[in-house]
Amino acid sequence: MTNLLEPWVLLRLIAGLVAAALFVRGAITAARVLRHFDVAKATEGQLALEKQLELSASFVRVATVVQVASLALSILAADRLSHGIRGAMCAYGVFAANDDGFRSLFVTVGVAVLAGILAQVYAFDARVRGMDLVRPLALATLAFAPLAAGDLFLTARFLTKLDLSVVASCCSVNLDAAAAGNGGYATGPRELTTVLAPIAVGLSIVVALLASRRPTAPRVAFAGALAVLALPIALAACVLEVAPHAFEVPQHVCPFCLLKADVLGLGYPLFGAIFLAVVWGAGAAVAGLLARGPAARAAFGPFARRLLVREAVAWGVALALGLAPIVRYAIVAGGASLFR
Repeated sequence: MTNLLEPWVLLRLIAGLVAAALFVRGAITAARVLRHFDVAKATEGQLALEKQLELSASFVRVATVVQVASLALSILAADRLSHGIRGAMCAYGVFAANDDGFRSLFVTVGVAVLAGILAQVYAFDARVRGMDLVRPLALATLAFAPLAAGDLFLTARFLTKLDLSVVASCCSVNLDAAAAGNGGYATGPRELTTVLAPIAVGLSIVVALLASRRPTAPRVAFAGALAVLALPIALAACVLEVAPHAFEVPQHVCPFCLLKADVLGLGYPLFGAIFLAVVWGAGAAVAGLLARGPAARAAFGPFARRLLVREAVAWGVALALGLAPIVRYAIVAGGASLFR
């Protein structure tokens, strides 16, 4: 429990607690909505429930922001704690220090992406002149409360069990050694990913811009699906291609080291742009699936257009940031390959 004295640990847990509490508060109202809400009624109870809905929506919107911020805090906390753990040169060593580390990180990433998408749906609901999305949002909020609570539980278990006196393993012990001893990193998967990543990102940009011209629900759904499919490919390229070129070491495939000042914190805007592209694309797609009533369909076009343009811009930023260290190395090395 002495880990609670660490400022970054305490800040991460407070953020998780705030997000979970706000989602639970929203879920309480959501349960009432599913039981009693009827837009055709004009009773005092119905009017009171509609006012509670407005307050609950504000709680949930704040909770989604805090939940996304919790992802950044998890990584920042691990990065700062790496300075106090012997052998941990970056956040990798901290997450690898116990069995719950990477498990909690993956859950936090997943919940943050879903929270970002939920935030877009709430933003869409704010533009709909009617109650078309009341029940879908109530269901989503009700389902999200246990997700946020589960994320808080896993993160708390990881951080409270973390032994700050242990000698941790650096990313070079596991990741670099595996990459150096496995030819697949320098040939098959890396080369395939290098080809697929710009294709997937470029296709996502083109489809998003085309769909933004006439944002029908099927087109927007297709653009959102492409964004989700491009996510793992883009992340793989960041690890297998961008990171080695950023550090000029062919086997250095640590994503957490991209957050270091040695490479000007390239990972923060790079991963942030990828995150935003997926959230905006998927958020527009989900909004299209929920736009059933006349009021929702009327608001969907302008809303989807805005999100799809943002998605295209975010993918463009991610592509430019990913290419920057590769182009720089090619110039410095006179066109020589890093991997041969």
